[in-house]
Amino acid sequence: MRPIRWRFLCLLAWLAVSGLRLYGQAAPSLSVGFYDWGGVYQASIRQGVDAIATLGSHIARLAISPRMDIDYHMGSVCIPGFTLAGALQTPEVKPAIDNPAISVFILTAYDGVTFGDCVTHKYLVPAFYTDAAEAAIVQEYSDLTLYLYQTYQHTNKRFIISNWESDNDIYCGQAWLYATDKTFRSSCNNSYPQSYGNQSPDDSIVGLKLWFQARAKGIDDGRNRALAAGIGAMKVYLAPEISVTRCLHDAGIKSALYDVIPGVKFDYISYSSYQSVNMPDPRSALLQDLQTIQDVAGTNAILIGEIMTTSPGMDPNVFLQSLRGAMDAALAWGVPYVIYWNLYASSDLACGLYDTSGQMTAVGKFFETYLPGTRTCVQPGGSDLHRLIH
Repeated sequence: MRPIRWRFLCLLAWLAVSGLRLYGQAAPSLSVGFYDWGGVYQASIRQGVDAIATLGSHIARLAISPRMDIDYHMGSVCIPGFTLAGALQTPEVKPAIDNPAISVFILTAYDGVTFGDCVTHKYLVPAFYTDAAEAAIVQEYSDLTLYLYQTYQHTNKRFIISNWESDNDIYCGQAWLYATDKTFRSSCNNSYPQSYGNQSPDDSIVGLKLWFQARAKGIDDGRNRALAAGIGAMKVYLAPEISVTRCLHDAGIKSALYDVIPGVKFDYISYSSYQSVNMPDPRSALLQDLQTIQDVAGTNAILIGEIMTTSPGMDPNVFLQSLRGAMDAALAWGVPYVIYWNLYASSDLACGLYDTSGQMTAVGKFFETYLPGTRTCVQPGGSDLHRLIH
């Protein structure tokens, strides 16, 4: 996983969701949350979670990895001896996770075994998966799972373990360009051995599958350890993330959806919805892609792991109606959670709820009104959200 770099800022993609009516659905605060992964103004994880709770949402998505001190401006070095369970027990992170207002945490998790140097994508390298390495990965996710069960057994908190956009991770950060631009594809392929330690993206597909399988074994083991300790109920779930549904497969190139997901165990599929909302008819594309994911993965347990909009430089009423329409459309399909990117802006032009000075933006003010409401008899006319490419 590379250091976070915003290569594109707020690409325009409005989702036209006309004629859709929603009746008596739950308050958006129970289904719409926010991704908190760095940002210029942010100085800690706790700060971000507190801000999400203050907005009225009960869902937060965080990135937990050996480089989290760098990402959240809490330090300047890769964390030595990192473990996922250990990270959640630090004085900065534990109070954030303890926040009683947040009932669902989606954790973009990278373990110390496969990403311990904050640079090397060991989790994508098939040759890395010796018996000892796999056992260490399983143990780290088992310990994480058991810790969450033990610590939060008397709460209503749920934890969903995910990753960052598998397809983009494999294809040099930009899967869509890899599928559609021969020049970019050639450049990516030529630099692949040096960048990834693999001969080609096909190797990374194999490595990704092995990583997901090891993570699933670890979470299962942690659940069994919790059950043996007398801790029941479901607390920890697994949601591998995809970012492409069509363009790779249509080009005859392997993708996470078609070539990884069918061979791994999961509870949810997380979909970072860029490809859908950038189509000429985004509404139809989104609905079609959700159906495709359901057909290929064999489940309708699909969450929108990332959804975003451009800066609202248009008529405010059009913008607000479009944003409302996008989220209502996804939830009406049956998506349990929709995560907006991002809480804090990464530049003056980025689409955070808070700008680089910590002031609430038009997006933030919209959510202040939207979250407490109940989406009853809504007829949006709008759009969908786009995403930044990391």
